[in-house]
Amino acid sequence: MARGMGRWRLLANVGFAAAVLAVAGFGLFQVANRRWQVQPTFRVRAQFPSVVGVEPGHRVRFQGIDAGVVEKVAPPARPGDPVELVLRIDEGLRRLVRQDTTARIVVEGMIGARVVDLKPGVADAPAVAEGALIRSEPPTDLADLMRQAGDSLRKFDATAKEAQAGLEHLAAVAADVRDGKGSLGKLVRDDAVYDNLVALTRRGEKAVEKLDDDLMAIKQTWPISRYFESRSYYERDKVLYRPGSHREARSLTAEELFEPGRAILTPVGQTRLDEVARWSQASGRYRAEIVIAAFTDPGPDPDLAEALTQEQADAVCKYLVDRHGVNSAGWFRKRKVAAVGFGSHPPPLDAEAARLPSRRVDIILFTPQA
Repeated sequence: MARGMGRWRLLANVGFAAAVLAVAGFGLFQVANRRWQVQPTFRVRAQFPSVVGVEPGHRVRFQGIDAGVVEKVAPPARPGDPVELVLRIDEGLRRLVRQDTTARIVVEGMIGARVVDLKPGVADAPAVAEGALIRSEPPTDLADLMRQAGDSLRKFDATAKEAQAGLEHLAAVAADVRDGKGSLGKLVRDDAVYDNLVALTRRGEKAVEKLDDDLMAIKQTWPISRYFESRSYYERDKVLYRPGSHREARSLTAEELFEPGRAILTPVGQTRLDEVARWSQASGRYRAEIVIAAFTDPGPDPDLAEALTQEQADAVCKYLVDRHGVNSAGWFRKRKVAAVGFGSHPPPLDAEAARLPSRRVDIILFTPQA
């Protein structure tokens, strides 16, 4: 009997060792797959004046899709020449990478990791060749944008001080006219005073325009853009307009989702959202971005209507993310999930959407098309 027990123990040890080797092999395959070592690839080159934070092995993305890795960082041949990156890209994406594709270095994630993002060109441009040099955009540094905004604020402050001095001078002249001093006609005919005020006004307008441009650039830079994108404040009026994406939608009435006049989900509403989650996670939809749009009836207070629909959209978004993880597109991949409350003033839609109930929540999938 002891001999039989020894045989079973030997078989158990062999089985355990085989399981460990299988898990280790699977892990090595996944690591190699993440570094694009086991699938067919092709290479392109891009040149930048600076590649701070980019090293071999960093990710390459195409329209947000994990597309490859940085294979090599080649130093410049002479001082002042650009730095060259060699990008190894999935062969399956070769048909999408054109000669006018543009490479840019962007910041991704909460830890500020640098990735190379490929911005597609026009559809009828020739396909890129193996090892070809593609276009590139110089990386934008948040510190530079903040410094430019600070310069604009200082210019605006100087212009405001000049305007205050000019207004004080004008008030003094008006007081002299009221007191009978000087000549009103002289003030009216003095072209120099008029020209100075016009020039001052124009400088103020230019300073305000420059400040607005700098603030817009900062709003589009990580991590500030993360807040605006998560609440869809960034280009909110165009959040439902995606001409380059395939659109699929499911509509649920507010009555079947929430308690009357509130943003609290009912058990029936949670069941309906479970069905929507399974639909959104079906095969072929993992690349789609999700927009949750809430609408309501026209009412006397548009601000209250907008606040209600925003909270309803946030409630649906939180349930789908917390319960079903719809913001995940696979291992190490995330997809955007935006919640937008339109109140009683939805953007112009097609005739089919116009026939839907006014109090509803739309769950819309936008899948980018090649």
